[in-house]
Amino acid sequence: MSLSKDLTDSFKSRMEQNHDDMEISFSIMVLGTNFWPLNPPNHEFVIPTEILPTYDRFQKYYQMKHSGRKLTWLWNYSKNELRTNYLNQKYILMTSSFQMAVLLQYNRSDTLSLGELVTATSIPKDLLSQVLALLVKAKILINEETEQYDLNPSGWIIFCLYCQRLTLGMVRLQVKENSCQPQSTDQSRDEGRVNRSLEDC
Repeated sequence: MSLSKDLTDSFKSRMEQNHDDMEISFSIMVLGTNFWPLNPPNHEFVIPTEILPTYDRFQKYYQMKHSGRKLTWLWNYSKNELRTNYLNQKYILMTSSFQMAVLLQYNRSDTLSLGELVTATSIPKDLLSQVLALLVKAKILINEETEQYDLNPSGWIIFCLYCQRLTLGMVRLQVKENSCQPQSTDQSRDEGRVNRSLEDC
């Protein structure tokens, strides 16, 4: 565990020196498969464009440090914080990676069909339907027409999202990456933020 923390800290330090466009804060755990027999998702997953630069940079950094090792990302274990940036009231949502992938699509469109979301994320239709059901239950999305999901313009939250804090998934090969629980921030006094896990809806 301490090795994962050291790796995350050294990567962050390297990025702060070389990149001034890091809007994502993230933590990562690289765990050996011999000790952590966790399975990656059995389907493809399209990494959202908002986090792709961080993903690519970490991949390159890790290969530079550990040549020959292959990382297998376990998106199904990662947790993320997304912050709304639309209303005066700021909200931070705790989401799974699959929920994050869906919500970030609404940065580009207010209405998406189930088919469009499957194409955009590569999440299988049956699993995606479960993800969407939680977002509808939380009143973030509206599902008034069959297989069409609209951003809720009058709910308790309106989305214009960007990733604020990201906990990326595990890795595998002789190495595996697991997500850590995101650290809480002290922005509540300034933003009147509301933390809410979508799994609790």
